[in-house]
Amino acid sequence: MLRPALLFFVATSFFSSPTFSGDSLDQLIRNAGALKSNLFGKKLLQPDQAFKFSASVKNSNILHVNWEIAPNYYLYREKIKLELVYVKGVRLGTFTIPKGKPKHDEAFGNVEIFLGELNFTLPLIRENNDIHTVTLQVNFQGCAERGVCYAPMKKEVILELPTLK
Repeated sequence: MLRPALLFFVATSFFSSPTFSGDSLDQLIRNAGALKSNLFGKKLLQPDQAFKFSASVKNSNILHVNWEIAPNYYLYREKIKLELVYVKGVRLGTFTIPKGKPKHDEAFGNVEIFLGELNFTLPLIRENNDIHTVTLQVNFQGCAERGVCYAPMKKEVILELPTLK
């Protein structure tokens, strides 16, 4: 959806031309990318650049998760979901995602967001002492501060748990 200022700029630039023709329309369409770039600045980062996610094994009972969030981007707290998949004998214990910064969002209402970085630990509940390979599935969503949001993202990370001591 075009914002009113952008719509005004496009309309006045297009229709104020003294030689309005079909060629002008073609030129406007060809230059739309440059117009967008000039109005909104740099191109958007790819999702993996805007929200760099990683997970690691802290010890036999704890995983550590981390997001490095690019400047001018944010991550929604309410959209973060974590679970272990494709594994028996290990499950996530109770964990708390840290509090974020309050924000009123046009699409989601009152939410909490993270800027810069987010990291926390995930306790594990294990049924035996064996070495386990686990798959951590993480779902999350974030936006650029200029008002463009990314589709929900899903990552799977395979981690090797050491024997329980």
